[in-house]
Amino acid sequence: MKRKYFIEKVIVVIVIFTFCITAIIPVVGTSNIVNTKKVLSNCIDDEFLLPPPQDTNMILEEAIFRRCSIREFSDEPVSIEDISTILWNAYGYRDDGSRNIKCFNENPGVNIYVLIKNETAKLDVFRYDPYLHLLHFYKKISSFSFGQYRAPIYIGLVWDQEKSDNEWDVGAEIGEIGQNIAFTANAFNLGSVINADVGPGAYMAKVELLPSEIPRILIPIGYPKFGYNFKYLPLYFSPLPRIKYSDMTLSEAIKNRREETSWNGKLSLHEQVQMLWSTYGFSYLLDKAESEFTYHITRHRTVPSAHGYYPLDIYAFTEKGVYFYYPNMLLYLTGYPRIDFLGIPIVPFMKKVVKSDFREELAEACSQQAIASAPLSIVIILNLDRTRPEGRDDFSGEEFRWMWYYEAGASALNVLLEATAWNLSANIYKIQDNNLICSTLNLDETISKSIYAIPIGK
Repeated sequence: MKRKYFIEKVIVVIVIFTFCITAIIPVVGTSNIVNTKKVLSNCIDDEFLLPPPQDTNMILEEAIFRRCSIREFSDEPVSIEDISTILWNAYGYRDDGSRNIKCFNENPGVNIYVLIKNETAKLDVFRYDPYLHLLHFYKKISSFSFGQYRAPIYIGLVWDQEKSDNEWDVGAEIGEIGQNIAFTANAFNLGSVINADVGPGAYMAKVELLPSEIPRILIPIGYPKFGYNFKYLPLYFSPLPRIKYSDMTLSEAIKNRREETSWNGKLSLHEQVQMLWSTYGFSYLLDKAESEFTYHITRHRTVPSAHGYYPLDIYAFTEKGVYFYYPNMLLYLTGYPRIDFLGIPIVPFMKKVVKSDFREELAEACSQQAIASAPLSIVIILNLDRTRPEGRDDFSGEEFRWMWYYEAGASALNVLLEATAWNLSANIYKIQDNNLICSTLNLDETISKSIYAIPIGK
């Protein structure tokens, strides 16, 4: 009898314990965020462990081709599993303790907030803990007129000055985070758009951030109101080889991305073009989706650009000389805009601008001697003239420089992912001597600002 009574008692305890746990912790199998929100709102003082990130089956190049800005969202909720994966891909820690982005300082200077709509037309605000991969409840705020675009969730990227005092480095890190968010959201058939969130009217200011935090980017995320509708139509005319699909998925590229410190061997022309395309190239897909906006970009580029200025110049340093990369000469020769609203043919081109091997000079400009042996180094240079086009907003001031570092960080991350997919080694280095680069390329140092060098090799 005692044994029977003991067994019954154990069973009761197990049942009660299971019930309590499921009442507190978000259910991993929840199909959408609504059920999870009820749990979170009932336990505002607790921490909530996110489910493990999922893998995406989308090939890396397809994810880059499909990168685009979605501004119209449906009311369909986003699953907690998708949110978990987006956050981890954006800024999480991998098994080896490294982050999912290239960090330019010992302490990455970005904090992430997640804002989720609840049933009372308010937003539940959470802080993301990347180390433990969990959410901390922060507060509730009104969702009325929150953000330029109405979406089920928002991700706020803020600069924490206590972690890093280098505004431009943090801008580049935010660019990497934003790129991983856009790729991952699209791979789950979600949409996103990058919004600069600065100044007195910053939306994230409504959250009442910590004193050390400054709003930078707000990203609405949700299912596109009209759905995706891509058509493969490269219309490719160029002596350069076409972009190929690798065998690596987006998830594999993010998990296996590495930062090497030595580069050797030789790269084929295809490998060189593949890396250059990832920085600033055009998609082979035409975007045929419906839209209520007065303008619609038909052929997207590998990274977004504030106001569509695309002010970065891309150079290739090789043993044979230095080349300027034209992502599409048909647009570049016409000046502004550098956005394809029509789906015109793609005509990429590499123009030799220096006939000598200047890899030693590049290594000196970066204070990294090993760069001199890299068969290819991609150099990203900001052209200030293109940040102040006639008749349009002037973003050439240093107070806006972080935005262009965002773009450079996004471009550089694409190279690291592509290098991983093609079993190449790569890294990103800050260029410390702008005058040396400008004298090498015969550029005006008051207009051209060298940002990064990306050595690539075997």
